[in-house]
Amino acid sequence: MSHKTGIVFTVKETADGVPYLHMEFHDKIPGLQDEPPAFDLKPGTNIAKAEEIAKYLNENLAAYRPLPSRPTHGFQTFVK
Repeated sequence: MSHKTGIVFTVKETADGVPYLHMEFHDKIPGLQDEPPAFDLKPGTNIAKAEEIAKYLNENLAAYRPLPSRPTHGFQTFVK
């Protein structure tokens, strides 16, 4: 099974006031980048909508598996 970390999405803004999502890691994983990823939103997305998206992701995503992305134990990896 691959390493995984808990995550939290927060909303940040560029210097121009454009919101984006920032994914924060909860755990240290060997090989994981120091800076968490950022996600640009579609043009015209305001802060309220960005916070709604972050809330949705936080309520529905449990973890992030960065490297290697192997299926968990018991997952079928071949076609019968």
